[in-house]
Amino acid sequence: MTASLRRRLGLAAVLAVVMGDMLGSGIFFTPGELAAHARRPWDVYLLWGLCGAITLCGALTLAELATRLPQAGASYAIIREAFGPFPAFLKVWLEAFVSGPGSVAGIALAFGEFASRALGTHGSSWPVGIGLCAIVVLTAVNLLGVEWGGRTQVVFTAIKILGIVGLVIGGLFIAAPAPATHTSDDSATNGGALAFLRMVGAGVAIVLFTYDGWIDVTHVAGEVIEPQRTLPRGLAFGVTGIIALYLLVNAAFLRVVPLAQMREQPTTIATTVAGLAFGRVGGTILNGLMLVSIFGAFGGLLLTLPRLVYAGAKPLPGAVCRAIASVSPRTGAPRGAIVFCAVTAIAVLVVFQSIPRLAQFIVVPLQASTILVVASVFRLRRRVTEAPSPYRTPGYPVVPLVYCVVLGALLVSTLVVEPLDSLRGVALTATGIPVYFWLARAKTRKDASA
Repeated sequence: MTASLRRRLGLAAVLAVVMGDMLGSGIFFTPGELAAHARRPWDVYLLWGLCGAITLCGALTLAELATRLPQAGASYAIIREAFGPFPAFLKVWLEAFVSGPGSVAGIALAFGEFASRALGTHGSSWPVGIGLCAIVVLTAVNLLGVEWGGRTQVVFTAIKILGIVGLVIGGLFIAAPAPATHTSDDSATNGGALAFLRMVGAGVAIVLFTYDGWIDVTHVAGEVIEPQRTLPRGLAFGVTGIIALYLLVNAAFLRVVPLAQMREQPTTIATTVAGLAFGRVGGTILNGLMLVSIFGAFGGLLLTLPRLVYAGAKPLPGAVCRAIASVSPRTGAPRGAIVFCAVTAIAVLVVFQSIPRLAQFIVVPLQASTILVVASVFRLRRRVTEAPSPYRTPGYPVVPLVYCVVLGALLVSTLVVEPLDSLRGVALTATGIPVYFWLARAKTRKDASA
């Protein structure tokens, strides 16, 4: 009898995956990037709230789609059902061989650099070595079963949320507020509506990707208990919680560090707030919080990514695909896909040891696949033979349309601004095209001979 995945994840684990994967180190650095474009503090709240609302549109739509197809790698299954096997395969190909190992290796390297700095170690080999150890440890945890991966994610997500709440409390109630300034910012009053729209466009492009990561929870949909109830609640509550947390963090930062100072020192805002709130230990506290945040996002990726790879490999022919799609009969973990993701990430980390531009390469095809997932609701809803989902997207069709239009506009902007890097990402994705047709022919020959 073939072993299969087991439904062991409850609402707490789903919330931890949603919030943990969204909440990385971006919140500590994005406010500084945004300060270069925001004209006044009100603009900051507008942009973070607007991007949160756009993200929520995508998440609420995804909740309906995941409840229709609550299986491992649900985003793959959703695209396959709505648009066919070819684009679904390309999504898995990109995440299995390009963005997945690149993201895991990049986060591992960032974790290694922060940990190396905290330990006072020197030498370029230390971040790589620490990152490798982190990959091995989290791989071992996930091989124990989805319960262990879920518990680990719950613990680290809870710690980093508590830590960020502590930073917010320090910024709002402990640190002395910045002196009030009465000088007007000319850029806030000049330029009219056109300048405002340019500011919103630039700000959305910066902030929106700090909300990224919510779609990862669909990869574990096949292991969620009562997915028709748990997935919509986890996505709605998780994304809403992150929106509230991000707004509070910005309120704490702006109370202590004026917008003009943020523009001058964009990378030290969180450090400044931590130091003014907690004194000499503030920097140590912040470094620890960043380590936990990175490790939590790291753990969430290593929990969810193998489920997508497992789903993509399962229907494919060949001994290699069968090995990748193997499930442990003892733990119910997709052991083949977990080991595959660990090996590819380690290979990328060892070979490159620096992954500064990978995100720019893959952002266009990855976000295009996310748009495709959300847009699937329009096709799946029209199928009269499809059983109605127990959860329906509120505000349909406006809610999914808002997400698709905004993300589509951002992708067009990225193609215009960074055409070379964007086309490289498209080319990396296109390497899967001949593989797909080769596997399709192999499957046809196998079916004909059966």
